[in-house]
Amino acid sequence: MRVAVLVLVVSVSLTEARCVPTSSPQCYKNSTKPDEDFICEWDERNPEKSQTHILHIWDTVKNSFRTHVKCSKPAQAYLHLEELGTPSRKTDIWVQTQVGNLTCNSSKTSVILECMVKYSKPQIIRMKRSAGILNITLDKPTDNKGAIYEIRWRKRDSEWQNTTFETKDSTIKDFHILHLQNRTIYQIQLRRQAILRSHPCKDSLHALWSDWSQMVDVPSEIRRRPVIRCVEKNPENGTRDIHLSWDAPLPEESVGGVKYILKLLDWPCHKTKKKKQTTNQTYNTSITYSEARISIIARNKVGHSPERHIFIPALKHLNYCNSDMPSNIPKADNNTCLEWYKLEDGETRPKTVNSSNNILLKDIKNEVDHFVRHYYFLHIKRNKQYQTVVMCPFYSKQKAPINGPANVNISDITHESAVVHWLSIPVVEQQGFLQHYVIWISGQGNTKFHQVPANKTSFLIKDLHPGVSYTVSISGRTEAGNGPNSTVNFETHSKEMGLSWQDQTILIVCVVALLCTIICSVAARRLKLLPDVPSPVVDVAEFRCPEEQDQRWMIEEVHEFILLLHQDPGKRRENVTPEQSTLLQDFGLVVFEEEDEEDGEGGVSDLSSIKSCCYPNPSYRGQMLQLPEPFHMTDSTSRDNDTESTYRDGLFFETRVLECDTTSL
Repeated sequence: MRVAVLVLVVSVSLTEARCVPTSSPQCYKNSTKPDEDFICEWDERNPEKSQTHILHIWDTVKNSFRTHVKCSKPAQAYLHLEELGTPSRKTDIWVQTQVGNLTCNSSKTSVILECMVKYSKPQIIRMKRSAGILNITLDKPTDNKGAIYEIRWRKRDSEWQNTTFETKDSTIKDFHILHLQNRTIYQIQLRRQAILRSHPCKDSLHALWSDWSQMVDVPSEIRRRPVIRCVEKNPENGTRDIHLSWDAPLPEESVGGVKYILKLLDWPCHKTKKKKQTTNQTYNTSITYSEARISIIARNKVGHSPERHIFIPALKHLNYCNSDMPSNIPKADNNTCLEWYKLEDGETRPKTVNSSNNILLKDIKNEVDHFVRHYYFLHIKRNKQYQTVVMCPFYSKQKAPINGPANVNISDITHESAVVHWLSIPVVEQQGFLQHYVIWISGQGNTKFHQVPANKTSFLIKDLHPGVSYTVSISGRTEAGNGPNSTVNFETHSKEMGLSWQDQTILIVCVVALLCTIICSVAARRLKLLPDVPSPVVDVAEFRCPEEQDQRWMIEEVHEFILLLHQDPGKRRENVTPEQSTLLQDFGLVVFEEEDEEDGEGGVSDLSSIKSCCYPNPSYRGQMLQLPEPFHMTDSTSRDNDTESTYRDGLFFETRVLECDTTSL
């Protein structure tokens, strides 16, 4: 019997262990409104899917059940106010869990349901950060009452700091100011609690905190305007393609994402700008030939940058109408736009610009000032794209120019030509479209007439006569007639003065070529760009220099020889002894007699030196020795014991006159 009872107890215990009770339920309503229904929530601790839950509400005052709610959703039940009766009395609440035939109950919770208020988690509507101050705008609870907030913040990867603040009932939104370190990224979270003012609810234990809001990164404010780069493609078919690009803000300013807001004014007849929003850093659009204005700001979570304005000017103003463009559009409607303004100086667009989509050019010609240049654009909207079909200057009425060309002068005067220069007539003085300039050239009683295109400011006058005075008169002409003349006088040269410009050009080219040749030659020599001039080839066998010979002391040998002088026929001729003749031949010398007479005066034979690189070469024997300079014998009385020394080609010659009228060498 004891064993059976023990087995039964153990089996029952094991069976009951399969039914796991839930957590204590938490019941609340989302606002302080008295007619609000309640929500009860709890945590399931048993993973069994076949379990069911019943929520029990027990009135502790009457000791009776107020209601039993079978839960249709897991871990949640709704309590209608009609089923509860008076929610201001104290109530016990628990959850009964049933698994098969087993049941188990959660812990009981004693509450006053009227005091159980849990707001939804707060939503950050807007943040604005400037100079270290963060202004936070929050949504109001559903009952539009004030609340107690807890906010916590931290730098990234650091400890949380927190504080609480209370808001008032009379505001549409809840606000808070938080002081942060400048130029630093933060993270923040908030939660809130209802302010319970009824008597039974003053105990703070009844107040429920909402869930924490989603953690939000707080970037630094964007301080600088975006730097925009604009690329404009060539105009085509009345439109210009524009490509805009810009750089992202600094990293601490871009946390959480950046949006760019563009505003475009590209249709003159609409004064409001089109607004575009993008997260890209590029934007492409098409505009007309007229002026366009674009602005852009960069926006992050805490504010936006200063606004950047860019101005895309209109195409350059034409001086005359383009013949390829149609002159007019027969009908004006919402798809057309006529834009016009004064263009007094021909270039500057005024601040005041007129535009309308109800009139055409013919309607405004009688309304604008006469004799003043105006400019107009005619735009149309076609296939949701704006195009310019006409851009053209116009006058309502024209007349002759007020003044003639200014600063008329003459240059490059020759004997037969000259060049006249002038400044074009300003647009404000033209009073009409300038067709051409008229030039009169007067001289020697004759006058010549020329027409120069309106875009020219000089003219070459030809076929003039030398030394003649001429008068040149210039005036501008419109369709209404000629304007006043501007006159200048000059005189041609009597003849060609100096070199002509062609000759001067040739001379300059020649001088430059000569200088270049000299510079290149000097540079080539210094840099040794050209090969050295080769030395003459000398036969080594026949010409031997001292460095190739044996180096030894040499003793100078001195020999004397006698030159045979020409004598008169009556005188006896001295013969050369065999010894002397042999001596001369050993040194390669030949003694000969002069046979011819020159005016009855005696002469001497000329001897040639032996040519060698260093010393006399015996192979040169037989050549005639020539003295360095021819000499003549003079009277022996005046030349006694005279000696003269001469050095030439490696030989030393010493000549002296002896008493016997012979010369010793």
